[in-house]
Amino acid sequence: IPLLLPVLLWQAPLPPAGEFELLAADIGQGNAVLVRTATHALLYDAGPRYSLESDAGHRVLLPLLQALQTRLDMLVLSHRDTDHVGGAAAVLMMQPQAALLSSIDPQHALQQLRQSSRCEAGQRWVWDGVDFEVLQPPVGAYEQQPPPKSNALSCVLRISNGRQTALLTGDIEAPQELQMLGDPYTASKLRADVLLVPHHGSKTSSTPEFLQAVQPRHALVQAGYRNRYGHPAAPVLERYAALGTHLVLSPRCGAARWRSAEPQNVACMREDERHYWAHDVP
Repeated sequence: IPLLLPVLLWQAPLPPAGEFELLAADIGQGNAVLVRTATHALLYDAGPRYSLESDAGHRVLLPLLQALQTRLDMLVLSHRDTDHVGGAAAVLMMQPQAALLSSIDPQHALQQLRQSSRCEAGQRWVWDGVDFEVLQPPVGAYEQQPPPKSNALSCVLRISNGRQTALLTGDIEAPQELQMLGDPYTASKLRADVLLVPHHGSKTSSTPEFLQAVQPRHALVQAGYRNRYGHPAAPVLERYAALGTHLVLSPRCGAARWRSAEPQNVACMREDERHYWAHDVP
């Protein structure tokens, strides 16, 4: 029995105060990034729905949260596209304490599970010495006529401890990137060590001007293996390569972990926790 105590009492390590970590889950074509500080946790997007019976929430995110013994304080859904909200219902049902921040419309089915607050530029909070700030969409974007398409309303979340910064961008496209660059305050907040590549590396995003402002050391591409959209697009990859950015592609890396305390490294779970039955992805 004493020998079993370390197994029974084991707890997943958490960042110390003033630090944070990102875990980009291996969910295929979609976004889902777990952000943890010393005593708080946030999930940015909830991955895709795979079929009527299966989604990233049930298959990946809930087991992940259970394995890490993590209770979410907040679920942020960048926008309503199914590759970002497909697993949200499962997460909300199993994490009843989590607040919901999103750009989904008031009639969306998820509102029946948890009433959401709209994400708007200027929202800000601090957890354990780590600053969280919404940079996009701008105030008033929801009232525009004609209504913006869902990608244009993507919640852009900046996370920083004053030394390292991460930028989570959803499916923003060139107009939203240029809109942020056109606002002096927002433009001053774009420099980041880690960037969740906008729109999975679509050719409609990652404009040269935006990348020059962000200057990311690492860029995380969450996209499905041989996905039908061709994400990430070759010209987009070339732009990141020209900046000297370390590109991390989920089909090769699997889940990717970055810690602000070790900003030079991105750990690829497919390599670091390799199983004997795993095969190499070309």
